[in-house]
Amino acid sequence: MEKLKLRIITLIFFISSVFFISNAQDVNALSCVESGSPQEQLEIYDGAVYGEVKQVKVDLKQEGFTGTKEKIRYILVEVERSWNTEVDSQLIIATNFTWGFDFKEGNKYLIYFSEVDGELSSSPCSLTIEINHLNQATELLGEGYPPKQQVNVEHKMWFMFEQDIDLFIVGVVVFAAIFILFMRVRKKKRKV
Repeated sequence: MEKLKLRIITLIFFISSVFFISNAQDVNALSCVESGSPQEQLEIYDGAVYGEVKQVKVDLKQEGFTGTKEKIRYILVEVERSWNTEVDSQLIIATNFTWGFDFKEGNKYLIYFSEVDGELSSSPCSLTIEINHLNQATELLGEGYPPKQQVNVEHKMWFMFEQDIDLFIVGVVVFAAIFILFMRVRKKKRKV
């Protein structure tokens, strides 16, 4: 029985060590260049939207099973107007968790975005302005485009989790393996 306990403790220590070592975080610095007026920002970014933030969620992104983890803040925006490009009535825009703008649900913003790998993204360096009325945004940027079609993409926000589910899954598997091992040893003792 003592050998079994020693094996189990060694196994738990080994698995824990692997995850602590493999979950090291990279450090990044941020430096933004002053980019000018709202109109000049339109030349830098793919587009801009004005609308109400309906939902804010944080998702933990990871490259592979042991890759670098990064928290991304996603905002669901009900679009009233867009500039440079026509968009649907709802968009999900990714922002940087660490340096991104602190969006509040229910507030209306003018948000500049770029498309990166098929995902809309708002840079921490882009201009984001809290504006209460559409006419303030049109004064800054002109008439723009109304939404091209009514859509509902709120369901895409359901599967975003801030917690690290990978470690939970590994914990369940390790617990199940220890439980099965314990049951086998117990069954062998009863036979003897």
